[in-house]
Amino acid sequence: MRYRIFFRSFALFFTLGLISVPGPGFGSEPGNASEVMALDLAEAVETALRENLGLQLKQQDVAFAEGTTRVAEGVFDPLLSADIGATDSRSQPVTVGAAEDQRTATWNAGVQKRFTTGTEMDLSWNNGNLDTDSKIYLYDPVYNTGVKVGISQPLLKGLGSEVQLADLNSARTELEASSFQVDSAAADLAAAVKNAYWDLVFAHQNLEVLNLALTLAKKLRDDTLTKINAGKLAKIDIYQPESEVALREQDLIAGERAVGVAEDNLKFLMNSSNWLAPLKPVNLPDTTPIKPDIVTVLDKALTNRPDVKAASLQIKAADYQVIKSKNEILPDLNLFGSLGYGGTADSYDSAIDNSFSNSDTQWQVGIRISRPLDNSLAEGQHRQALALRNKNRTSLELLKQEIRRTVRVTLRDIELALKAIEATTKTALATEKRLEAEQAKFDAGRSTTLDVLIAQKDYASALSSENRSKVIYSQSLAELDRIQGMITIP
Repeated sequence: MRYRIFFRSFALFFTLGLISVPGPGFGSEPGNASEVMALDLAEAVETALRENLGLQLKQQDVAFAEGTTRVAEGVFDPLLSADIGATDSRSQPVTVGAAEDQRTATWNAGVQKRFTTGTEMDLSWNNGNLDTDSKIYLYDPVYNTGVKVGISQPLLKGLGSEVQLADLNSARTELEASSFQVDSAAADLAAAVKNAYWDLVFAHQNLEVLNLALTLAKKLRDDTLTKINAGKLAKIDIYQPESEVALREQDLIAGERAVGVAEDNLKFLMNSSNWLAPLKPVNLPDTTPIKPDIVTVLDKALTNRPDVKAASLQIKAADYQVIKSKNEILPDLNLFGSLGYGGTADSYDSAIDNSFSNSDTQWQVGIRISRPLDNSLAEGQHRQALALRNKNRTSLELLKQEIRRTVRVTLRDIELALKAIEATTKTALATEKRLEAEQAKFDAGRSTTLDVLIAQKDYASALSSENRSKVIYSQSLAELDRIQGMITIP
């Protein structure tokens, strides 16, 4: 009982001593190594979700997908065009009536539009004038103006909105998928932060255990020295506790390194700008037992996980590309036509009037067909589209298989972690009682330093195992959230 009181007092003093050190809130300007930042689990998760660079990269994938969507939409944007120009030429005439001095000017405007049916239309307004000293023209100067409408309609390749909208629908689907991938990365990140946080908690707890083990070894060394001075033990008996003190000092150094490594891992996930100040986690593992139903968890994972939704959308996006690539194998068979009205006169106003009252007209209609002799490009692209769709389908099935396996593993880990907590708690209590007994027998001269040292080691190991089992349980709960695509912030 005396030993238990000593241990509880020492652990309480050590814990309060660390927590009571004042420190700035997380996210402050870089400080020095003497500052300690108290950090709770919720703040760690929220900071990582806000600052993590890997998650920011995923968000840029969404921005890229948005750009791809805009590119696909641009195919159907109206295209406006305009030009204006003038020429002046002077040359020696070589035929009768040829011009020696001639000047021309043009000013034109037009608009082109592609529709989702594949139809392409263009409307143009063309104007020009000719000022010449040639004698062969009825007017001098000559002005002309006219409006022309053209149309082209694919009959095979490119026919229909399903084909025309394939790229746009695929891009929009990929955009939606990339958003779900960000959500999936966020869920993975939250779980990783929780795991890193609990690793840091365990590292601190283990450091307390190692400090306790060192203190107990020093106490045994001092007790042994007292007995040697009293003539109850031989001088050679001091070497064993002294060597054990040295070994436990080495263990303490390794424990301090483990704390630093755990801190670095957590700071990396949080994208911390303060790498000098140590972190002090303020939360302890919650050991409240839960018993999740495997059918419910599996259904949520397969239905709600964002990476599953993203994989399904990628299959849908690939389907659009298969439709387009299959259509690209067909020959180009286009119906085209045009109709134009205009007027010509010795002034621009008269030319405009003539375009209504005495129009110059022209029309054209026809069919145009073309096809590569060896259509390897289109056929190769179709095979690529089919392969991508099959790859996406297989990837989804692999993901679902991995989810089923992970659900079973996680629920089993939760169940076993609860059993481990119960078992390690009992072991810690039993080894504590055993150490108290060995210490009492040593004080009475009925036990050796080796027996006490072994009991001390067993008790320290039991305490560490108890702490580790609680951390494993908390990490298993974090994994339970991740496999369901959930982010829970305590």
